[in-house]
Amino acid sequence: MDAEGVLADNGCESAVQLAYSASGGAIRAVQVIMSFPSANAARTAAARLANANADKAVAWRRSSAHSSYGYGKVHSGAYRNFVVVTIVTATRTAASKAMGFHRYLQADRGVYFLIKRDTAVTS
Repeated sequence: MDAEGVLADNGCESAVQLAYSASGGAIRAVQVIMSFPSANAARTAAARLANANADKAVAWRRSSAHSSYGYGKVHSGAYRNFVVVTIVTATRTAASKAMGFHRYLQADRGVYFLIKRDTAVTS
């Protein structure tokens, strides 16, 4: 899952991958959420991912995205001791909706970690 060594170098403790679809499957998204031992380690990893092209640095299930698309982008960010990478692809007809969907999906997950008092992930 760590093609560039970014996660291991910064002490990634665990990761989970989630897949979504919207607009009847015309929009597909994959989120990879990783926990780190500290907020500083998460910020360092997020900065390195941004510089290393996150979709190549982090292995993710490409079958959950469109193989050809009208919209395809990656957003990533650090939120406390978590890093969230969100990959969204959309067909040409759904491309106009995809940008907003992408921003909201990334922000929604990030805000959850920012406002959550106990950052331990529980089941």
